[in-house]
Amino acid sequence: MSSSLAIGVDVGGTNIRAGLVGSDGAVLKLVTVPVTNRSAEAVVEAICGHVESLAKHASQPLAGCGCGIPGIVNSEEGIVYSSPNYPDWRDVPILKMLRSKIALPLSIDNDANMFAFAELLFGAGKGRRNMVALTLGSGIGGGIIIDGKLFRGDRGFAGEVGHITVEPDGVACACGNRGCWEQYAASRAFTHFVHRLPLREKEGILALASGDAAALTPEFVAELAGSQNATAKDLWRFFGRYLGIGIASLVNVLGITTIVIGGGIARSWNLFIDAAKAEVEGRTYARNAKHLKLLKASLGDNTSVVGAASIFFE
Repeated sequence: MSSSLAIGVDVGGTNIRAGLVGSDGAVLKLVTVPVTNRSAEAVVEAICGHVESLAKHASQPLAGCGCGIPGIVNSEEGIVYSSPNYPDWRDVPILKMLRSKIALPLSIDNDANMFAFAELLFGAGKGRRNMVALTLGSGIGGGIIIDGKLFRGDRGFAGEVGHITVEPDGVACACGNRGCWEQYAASRAFTHFVHRLPLREKEGILALASGDAAALTPEFVAELAGSQNATAKDLWRFFGRYLGIGIASLVNVLGITTIVIGGGIARSWNLFIDAAKAEVEGRTYARNAKHLKLLKASLGDNTSVVGAASIFFE
């Protein structure tokens, strides 16, 4: 009989989190260590330490260990081609490195794919055949579910939705493109939007940020909006509009009308979701708009951990 326990690992930019996960999606034990060394070798050692620690708490043999890693990840070949949190990683054979140290079935994938898979099985997307999951943070991660399965594309790179172009002559992106969606619907967005405001409003909100546009983080702008600052509310409406522009493109191309939205910025859901929904409805076919569901992700901070482990329960 197959095991109902597996380990899921979420390789983040600040911390590496790992959990002992049951086949019902419950995280039975969680361990977290900060990232102090960004070399691939050091990250592999940290993952191995997590696995060793969690295995001691397992009541039965483990089905495997899955790892969610941000960036361009080929899950079949086990290679991380690049990662925004680990800029020195190029064509790193992470799966091979892990296999030399861990005697368990292993899997690696993009962390947003793991997020999507967990929300499909246990969260806001449960019971759906098709959905797109978005994580809004320093960038926009995306996972695409078609007929109940992760869609990875020809080379395993599907879901890089943050690099849809929404402004052809827009802000330069680290990927080399200009006007990428994640410049306008992720954490950097407000530093760009402030320059579109009328002068008085711009000066007013910059004064609250000590004159530094980079201080206009989602958390700071949400706090201002919560204090009924009208300019901050306008910035969130800009954000919602651009979020909706990108979602409308996904709906039009894929024909998928269930969109699950998570990540840290989703904590400010009520500040942007109405503007986003209005934008999607105005840019998609009426019959798609009629069935549109913008759903808030429901599994919290451990979503990618759960998804990475759940690959072994599929």
